[in-house]
Amino acid sequence: MNDFFEQIYYEYKDDVYRLALSYTQNKYDAEDIVQRTFIKVYKKIQNIQNDNIKKYLLTITANECKDLFKSFWRRNTDSIFDNEIKEFKYDVKKLELLEMLKTLPKKYRICIHLHYFYGYSIKEIASIENINENTAKTRLARARNLLKIELGRNELYEENI
Repeated sequence: MNDFFEQIYYEYKDDVYRLALSYTQNKYDAEDIVQRTFIKVYKKIQNIQNDNIKKYLLTITANECKDLFKSFWRRNTDSIFDNEIKEFKYDVKKLELLEMLKTLPKKYRICIHLHYFYGYSIKEIASIENINENTAKTRLARARNLLKIELGRNELYEENI
């Protein structure tokens, strides 16, 4: 049982962290979410099936992030954005995209992250986010449009330099 948990932890800890970081935009909150996620997994290790472990972990992570934002403390404090997203080794294009993703509202940013960084379908995103499929599709389309606008601004800026 412990070997199975260790295997899950080492295989998926970076994915869980990236999703939590995308939600929280804060290294320390993301680390707390990772810890809470894997504590839940450890407690339910007997019920976990091998076929959908990653989706199960990302669903728990998304729910933990949502719970964090519902908490009294989080609602009544200002968060300080920290630039810890660059901690992971992405290529330059992905780093530029991550910088643009910061400008998107959370609900759009998460859909983009799940779709393009993890390769989940709209149906799977809806399941992970616990939203309707049409809502997930709309959020993804709106996020793409917002990113196109932002890309256009960046290209105009670079041409003027």
